[in-house]
Amino acid sequence: MSDRPITISIKGKVGYEDEITAAQAARIITFLNAEEEGDASLGPDPGQGLSERRAPASRQPGNGVASAREALDLSGAKTNPEKIVALGQYVLQDGGDTFKVEDVKAQFRRAREAAPGNFSRDLGIALREGWLAEGDGGEYYVTNKIKGIFDGDFKFPKSTSSGSGRGRATTKAAKAKPEVFAGIDEFPARMDGLASYSKMRSDKDRLLWALHFAKDRGIKGLVNKDLAWLTDHLGAGVPSGHISGAARSAKSAGYLNRSTVDQTLRITEEGEIYLRSVGTAES
Repeated sequence: MSDRPITISIKGKVGYEDEITAAQAARIITFLNAEEEGDASLGPDPGQGLSERRAPASRQPGNGVASAREALDLSGAKTNPEKIVALGQYVLQDGGDTFKVEDVKAQFRRAREAAPGNFSRDLGIALREGWLAEGDGGEYYVTNKIKGIFDGDFKFPKSTSSGSGRGRATTKAAKAKPEVFAGIDEFPARMDGLASYSKMRSDKDRLLWALHFAKDRGIKGLVNKDLAWLTDHLGAGVPSGHISGAARSAKSAGYLNRSTVDQTLRITEEGEIYLRSVGTAES
């Protein structure tokens, strides 16, 4: 898990004040308290060896970047989703495997960049492009699609999102109406007792909303390709390649399960209770 940003202030002949991580602060304090004759250095983060063993393939030790501004420049990030990815990767240099939204928003400030006005939407685009993936507890990690981002010649993969920025997924599975929905004529993005589908901010929540929609219409469960079609038809789609990860997150929380007979995903009672709480503050 990445550290939340904190503020450190050093006063004297030379002053310094900035937002840094707790790990960086600990290294600075250790350096300042070292004996004058000792071999004091800032060195690596505490626990760095463990972090590197656990880090996903997208981490790039050795490609250290000095600042958030440099991270944006080296990555070539132009759009807000691209900048979120670049700053997320920059945060991971401090030894974490995942980052939180607050971590990246702090780096926008440090880079002297205005944070996206609709951060959730732009984060969602990065997720749908497959550049980021959602872990547990509202944390995110950079996927293997983003390699060598700070090497100087990196190019972001061509976006599959629409020009409107809403990022509707366009997959082969979304083209033909699946047989399981043959008896359904309309697919409204609103259901009684729930926030609208557009209020769902993560692939996990979109998945649960779609499964609840199916259950409400007498369909016990759905396979991945049917979910990809349905979510795309409802609004912001969850591509087939992202469904397994979102399902694992929801399953670990007890919100869905997978049938051992037909392999369909099914929402649980706990999932329905959770879903009723999602997006209500914004409704």
